[in-house]
Amino acid sequence: MTFKDLKKKIINRSNQQQQTQSFDKLQNKPFWIWDIEEHKQEDLRTKGECCFNHIIGLPAKEGLEKPIFDYQELLYEAFLSADFCNPLNHSFKDKHLWIKKATGLGVTEFFLRFMAWLCLRNNDYRNSQMCIVTGPNIDIAIKLIKRMKSLFERKLGLTFPSKETVLELNGCRIEAYPSNHIDRDSALYSWRSDCHSMGTRPAGPGTG
Repeated sequence: MTFKDLKKKIINRSNQQQQTQSFDKLQNKPFWIWDIEEHKQEDLRTKGECCFNHIIGLPAKEGLEKPIFDYQELLYEAFLSADFCNPLNHSFKDKHLWIKKATGLGVTEFFLRFMAWLCLRNNDYRNSQMCIVTGPNIDIAIKLIKRMKSLFERKLGLTFPSKETVLELNGCRIEAYPSNHIDRDSALYSWRSDCHSMGTRPAGPGTG
């Protein structure tokens, strides 16, 4: 083993330990606490570690942190509440969500955070996979995974050495595909229901 290999191994081990410590904080944390007063009290009680989004850092736009908004709660409920926006009474696994929206509303940011939270809130998604299907442009797929990785950099200081279209969180592999290479999905061995379509027809619960 060369000195370079040894150094890389030590760095990887240090990064893994840092990831484990950070991800332990996220276990059993809610995505967001929708009641304002309850959220304030929990924020004080936990010294800022009240929910997933406060632990990793709130969404920021033009340098200003933004909360999770009321209309994003509708998206959250549409997935996780069996009796909300579900006239056909589909289970979570079979739900499809199509969103017609203006740009700049934070919907993509919401779904990247939501997917990460599903991976990290407990071990339900360990040894499984999620996918993001974009338009026919590999650059968009790369950009979305980069955005997801960056969620953990600003406040937690975590970095991920995996390939530019892949992120692994708590044993769940998240991969982004351009729609013109969707045939590669046939290799997915344990595809969860939460596959998201960014800018194309939904492939499971997804965004438009």
